[in-house]
Amino acid sequence: MVQIIIYASLVLILALFLVQAVLLRRRANQVNELVRQLQELDRQAGLGRLLTGIAHDLNTPLGALGCAMHTRRQALDKLRKILAAEGGVGSDPVGVQKVMKALDDTRGVVDESMDRTLAMIDHLRKAGRGEPEGPVVLSVGDVMDRVLRLLNHQLKDGVTVVNELDPDVLVKVQQGGLGRVFVNLLTNAIDAMEGEGNIHIQSRRQEDNICISIADSGPGLPSNEADSLFCSGWTTKDCDKGSGLGLFISREIIEGFGGEITAANVPNGGAELTVCLPVVTGDEQ
Repeated sequence: MVQIIIYASLVLILALFLVQAVLLRRRANQVNELVRQLQELDRQAGLGRLLTGIAHDLNTPLGALGCAMHTRRQALDKLRKILAAEGGVGSDPVGVQKVMKALDDTRGVVDESMDRTLAMIDHLRKAGRGEPEGPVVLSVGDVMDRVLRLLNHQLKDGVTVVNELDPDVLVKVQQGGLGRVFVNLLTNAIDAMEGEGNIHIQSRRQEDNICISIADSGPGLPSNEADSLFCSGWTTKDCDKGSGLGLFISREIIEGFGGEITAANVPNGGAELTVCLPVVTGDEQ
């Protein structure tokens, strides 16, 4: 009788063990499925961030190109009217000069917009093939000049830009990366001032680094949120004007170059974003 009870107990324990093993395996399968779903969601979220970032970066050169082409169409329409008028070009020499000036002024914007767009596409193509881009030596002043030319249509008459960058300072960065950062910082400054105010760009040496600051005369940064500015999705703009990725992308780019980016309010009002990067020495050129 005792042996029967012992055998029955062992059978029961074995049965419970088998049931527990089945339940654990089922739970393990459920956990594995959840992990797979989370990985897929993360992949989709990463793809979404990538696509949003691409759209964010392409918006500036394509917007500049659109404005430039609109100006050129207006200039050509004006030229057609002049040519169709009695006397032709000689009937309105001032008008012809204005047309030529408009075409000349927008030529640089068109070239810069196309170069920047093609460079972004090339960067994406190389990234897709797993071909990392090596750093190149660039002049900070030259990069800023090209960005200001690209953003000329946003500056308009109400924004005054004072550019005091040292044109001789060189940094080693990936092609196009520093320009993307400057575009983001200047666009934010323009938007903060709502099309009217002053932007002061200057540089200073800090040991082996060059620090480039962009200060605006807008309302300044929200209190106690200087660190939150660089978080993905943070923005004070309407959803149709900002994605909250500009400063997040800028910080990733600058830190990838071995530098840092900081934000602060200036005493007289407005915000100041500062980018610090290692300066290229003679041996690195």
